[in-house]
Amino acid sequence: MDPISLSLGIIPLIGGSIKMYRASQSRLRAFRHYSREIDRVRKQFERQRQFFLNEVHLSLRLVVDDEALVEEMVDDGEHPKWQSRSLEDAMVDRFHANNCRVLNEIVDDIGKTINSVQEGLECFDCLEEARHKNEPIKDAVKRLRDRMKIAFDKSKFDQWVTELRSSNNDLKLLREQASDLGKPKATTAAIANIATTSTTNPCNAIRCSGRQRLPPEFSSYSATRRASQALYDALWAAWSTQDAAHFRHLVKLFLETKTDEGVQLNLVISCLGQDLLAPGIVKVHVKSQILDWMAEKTLSSVNTGREEPTQKRRRVVTFADDENSDTEKNQISPKRKVPAKPSLPEPPATVDLRCSQHICSELLPRRSIPRKQHPSSPVGYLEDTCSHERFRHSFFQCCEGVCNPALCSGPGTMMSGTAPSPIRLDSILAQPRSGELSVPHQLQLALRIASAVLKFNSTSWLGEYWGLQDLYFFERDADLPASLQTLHLGVEWARDMKPSSGGALMMDVDSSAAMAGALEDAKLVHGIHNATMYNLGVALLSIGRWSPVDPNDVLQVRRIALQSCPLGPRFQEMTQRVLECDFGYGKDLKKPKLQEAVYDGVLLELESMISALSVDE
Repeated sequence: MDPISLSLGIIPLIGGSIKMYRASQSRLRAFRHYSREIDRVRKQFERQRQFFLNEVHLSLRLVVDDEALVEEMVDDGEHPKWQSRSLEDAMVDRFHANNCRVLNEIVDDIGKTINSVQEGLECFDCLEEARHKNEPIKDAVKRLRDRMKIAFDKSKFDQWVTELRSSNNDLKLLREQASDLGKPKATTAAIANIATTSTTNPCNAIRCSGRQRLPPEFSSYSATRRASQALYDALWAAWSTQDAAHFRHLVKLFLETKTDEGVQLNLVISCLGQDLLAPGIVKVHVKSQILDWMAEKTLSSVNTGREEPTQKRRRVVTFADDENSDTEKNQISPKRKVPAKPSLPEPPATVDLRCSQHICSELLPRRSIPRKQHPSSPVGYLEDTCSHERFRHSFFQCCEGVCNPALCSGPGTMMSGTAPSPIRLDSILAQPRSGELSVPHQLQLALRIASAVLKFNSTSWLGEYWGLQDLYFFERDADLPASLQTLHLGVEWARDMKPSSGGALMMDVDSSAAMAGALEDAKLVHGIHNATMYNLGVALLSIGRWSPVDPNDVLQVRRIALQSCPLGPRFQEMTQRVLECDFGYGKDLKKPKLQEAVYDGVLLELESMISALSVDE
């Protein structure tokens, strides 16, 4: 690093790089009309510039609390704060000396690379010299591009873009490490304080202890996630057969689940085919169990039955003058009952739905035919043998003592054959908040959605780019709090099309890949660390303000998040952390540590808010 860079300090150096980036971008935009190659270079350069600005924005947040000031500095490399000595000292304190030295070197490398780009663009100076007075440079380029041949070395520009990308990655890694190192480490005194707190308020003890003392129900989220994906795969395999391909299926998965000897899920399946005059509505309860676990349980019960002690045979006394002595010698006392021979438990009489031509017809209740099965016996099952854990999914008809009463009892609910029209969750946010929906109800709604994200993230039921428009509920006698207990996700299976969440049909492979690429670019440009968590943050923001929020307007979302929230500062701070996925354990929601942190920082936090309101009341 040259002595001038060292004497400037990191803050002025960053401000200078912002100015150089802007100047180079302006020239590339002016010359992009010369050829397609230059326009492609311009696009790649602008992406790296935006990534750099995002990293600068996130780094400044570590030392500046005023978000508006941070945005002004990022937009203007000549802002007076780029010469602030106090800001320089705060940056050194936050990053520490060694990290600051590395940060200085990275930004200095970026400045040198941008300077090389500017020198490479000097080959276009002849265009500026040949333009007419007051003629826009764009018009001059279009007029002269066929007359003047310019030696433009694209390989050099590709190399410079690669260097900028590498520096941006180093900058991102250093900023994340500095952020993690700045978090306070739990001390022995803090742990002792938690133990003391637990005697007065166990809920607060769990909240403070974080991931070291999570409630047992946390493990159910991972089990639900695996079982629900296995059920999805089993349905997909069953409906991919030639017979089932003639039907269109809509599946509604309710957010309410249970974990008792397996994972219990509630589904509503709508089936529509060419031979059906009306859609068939099947409401079922599904219990998903791992086959290995079921086999171990059966073997255990058999062994227990064999170990039961048998009753001793009574000794019979006979007399010589007894006329029936010959008969009674071998007679057993009438009071003794012969013990039944232990036998293996009979498997329930049920149907392998994979062998059925039409699954839905097997699941429909047959009221006219008396059922031989016990009310709690399944009517059919599917087995998923493709996943690492082999699941059996047993289907039960609803309202037979095995399903969630909140989903199938009371007026306004679905019965087999008919169903009310589902209502999109985001539609009620466009209306004034109902007086019957209290603040605890709002928090419970937020808790229910956050819980669903933790249950179904990374599965085919909940896409990465989900939103409140993908959640539905059924109206129950105009009782909104009760209606919201029927929240569910929707997935559609249609012939020759892949299933899709949210009720929309998926595009072809090329279009889907192109869309995924565009979304990844958008995540990088806007600094979205995790799309699933960002969309959860938008949902919390909408519920807190009770008004729709457009997730595509990232800048507006962040502005709204900075405003005071009607549900209080705790809810506002939690929402901001969710939007940025700022939990101190990376950005990959598939990692158990981040899942635990989200459970602790969102679900337990919401439960604590609800509990506090209940105490106040």
